[in-house]
Amino acid sequence: MTRKKFIMGAAACAALRPWRMFGEGAALSASSPIPSRPNLRLGVVSDIHVRARTGQFGTEQLVKALKWFRDCGVDGVVISGDMADDGLVSELQCVADAWNEVFPPGCGVEKLFVYGNHDIEGLSYNPNLKPAPEDVIVTDRAAAWEKVFGEPYEPIWKKSLKGYTFIGAHWVAWKGVPEIERYMAEHADELRGDKPFFYIQHPHPANTCHGPWAWGHDEGFATRALSKFPNAVAISGHSHHPLVDERSIWQGEFTSVGASSLRYIGPMFGRENAGPSQNDDLKQMATIDKFSEQQGLLLSVYDDRLVFERRDFANDGKLGDDWVASVPASSDAPFRFDVRAAAATAPRFPEDAKVSVAGPLDGKDRKGRAARQFVVSFPSALIGAGMTRAYDYEVAAEVEECDVRRVAATKRVYSPGYFYMPERESKTVKCVFALSELGARRALYLVPSVRFRVRAAESFGKTSDAIFSDFVKF
Repeated sequence: MTRKKFIMGAAACAALRPWRMFGEGAALSASSPIPSRPNLRLGVVSDIHVRARTGQFGTEQLVKALKWFRDCGVDGVVISGDMADDGLVSELQCVADAWNEVFPPGCGVEKLFVYGNHDIEGLSYNPNLKPAPEDVIVTDRAAAWEKVFGEPYEPIWKKSLKGYTFIGAHWVAWKGVPEIERYMAEHADELRGDKPFFYIQHPHPANTCHGPWAWGHDEGFATRALSKFPNAVAISGHSHHPLVDERSIWQGEFTSVGASSLRYIGPMFGRENAGPSQNDDLKQMATIDKFSEQQGLLLSVYDDRLVFERRDFANDGKLGDDWVASVPASSDAPFRFDVRAAAATAPRFPEDAKVSVAGPLDGKDRKGRAARQFVVSFPSALIGAGMTRAYDYEVAAEVEECDVRRVAATKRVYSPGYFYMPERESKTVKCVFALSELGARRALYLVPSVRFRVRAAESFGKTSDAIFSDFVKF
């Protein structure tokens, strides 16, 4: 870094250190006085996956996010793992270079980073890659960290920022960080109280954000450790699940938040266009373009609340209403899954919504094999003030043979734009069924027909009234 760049960067940071009223109080209760400024503001991202060897995954998205955080006047930035996609020191150095470009030394913005599985294990995912041993983080993870970030490496670290405690646990194994239970017990006296403290690790603590279905959550070490602290706030990544999923924030014995991904989105499996599943060879649709979206959080900390702004970095907007969480967590905490599920309202289709059907047509399934298919199309559920956004859609094929009507197949499908800010939501959603999935055939005079029933569902599963297609003979 040149001296000129250092001075310019430091001046920019100094100009932005006074708190700006950026979106201040936008999601706060109208009955609550709006504080003049938060006590602390943090940028939060995860899963950057810089890949230096091909230039395929650069740092442009990271620099863009960091500059936005800088313009919001953050005191620190959380990166909850998976910085270096192949686990290389050179990739980690790219992250550090991006950081220093936006937040030069002496700027006063704190690094709150931890290793993830790719940082430690990434090379094993690419066995044909043959880097020099000194370019592999796992050769000496402590030396790599200290060389690149210029700070001591500790498997579990603790920092203080504006009077708030941060604890970070670097990646150990897929099961999680067993040592965190002992660590939290040893520091219990200094952590207890009403003031929140923040815990950062790569995988979601088990059975917290995204529930037991979250891909890659730990085996419960962090959940057990943090359950003794209602004032604990866990921040994690790893699953890449998007922040439009209202299950990205969870409250129970403590608070847990998923940071999504700054590289690509990971849809929850089980949907027709979501990716791998056990019956993948039956999937009739291509997967959605998960590489077109990057997300993160802006966290503002007040005396009595945490305000999370969900950011769509790909489209430079907000993904939805801010989450305003009370801490310490309590039996009636606003982001308990049971509380939110009970209070949830169903999405709604436009009054004139219709389901259209094309087919059966000659098409191809996800693996390129020929298939006779029905293509079902319908409008997205309504989005706007007071409307509940659809998370996914349930599409059922009702086959009619003579006087018998039965549900032959039911699928869940995502809108191709479900993870974008609302203004970018797709206007039309499609779902594809193979004729072979309907389990009906012509016999003598019998000509079966099918219609399709569609319901929109929000994140906790509450569904809209159904809309239907006409019956189509096949």
